[in-house]
Amino acid sequence: MTAMYRKKLALILLVVVLVGLFTGISVIFSFFSVKDVSLEEVVSNPRSFDGSRVRLYGYMVNTSVYMFGPKYVLRDFEEDVEIALDVKGDFESYVSFVFDGRNYTQIRNIKASVVGYIHYLGTVLDAPSFNLEVEKIEPRIDDLKRIVTDFLNTTDVALCGLYGDVEIKEVYTHKLGGKIIVVDYTTRNAVHPHFMCEALERHTAVITLNEEGQVVSAFCVWGSFHGLDRIWDLINQRWIEK
Repeated sequence: MTAMYRKKLALILLVVVLVGLFTGISVIFSFFSVKDVSLEEVVSNPRSFDGSRVRLYGYMVNTSVYMFGPKYVLRDFEEDVEIALDVKGDFESYVSFVFDGRNYTQIRNIKASVVGYIHYLGTVLDAPSFNLEVEKIEPRIDDLKRIVTDFLNTTDVALCGLYGDVEIKEVYTHKLGGKIIVVDYTTRNAVHPHFMCEALERHTAVITLNEEGQVVSAFCVWGSFHGLDRIWDLINQRWIEK
């Protein structure tokens, strides 16, 4: 075997290995990647999504009071479509509506982002023909922004107004229930005592929501004017000295 032939063989083997590696990575990526689709798309042709890992948005509904059907469904009220959820665990903190077989009763106004696998079951007498095996459920960031913005406008922030949009930095699940949200926001001028001049001030706040999506605590932990030395209690409107 000549040196030239060995080099060609080594090059061919390298190409085969690289192609195989690239193909394997592509298959793995496609298997674990998430498709953002609408509920209407899935409901209109569930068979075509069988086995797909998807992200769906909608209101989570507890239907356990209703005699028939799954315990939870994800519903789009505007399009009047829904999908049964196959969940393992307690997801009551994400439920926005309760269905009693006739009426929907709203208990909170937070849409959910649900990631999972579509399973098409075909004709089943005592269950839906397709469902979503839930991998994870998270609140919609735009709903959290709405809640935080509405709350801030009930505090001293309303004296000067927000400058731009609230930015959600982190969202944590509170071990006692509800959510802890870290947000950044900017006010047009300093709204705390001692600062009367017009200016833009950047703030970082930690806000806690209960399971109903209501603000139960809110502290401005940093401001570009007052730094980290003091914390402003947004609900009780007072300084907390460190």
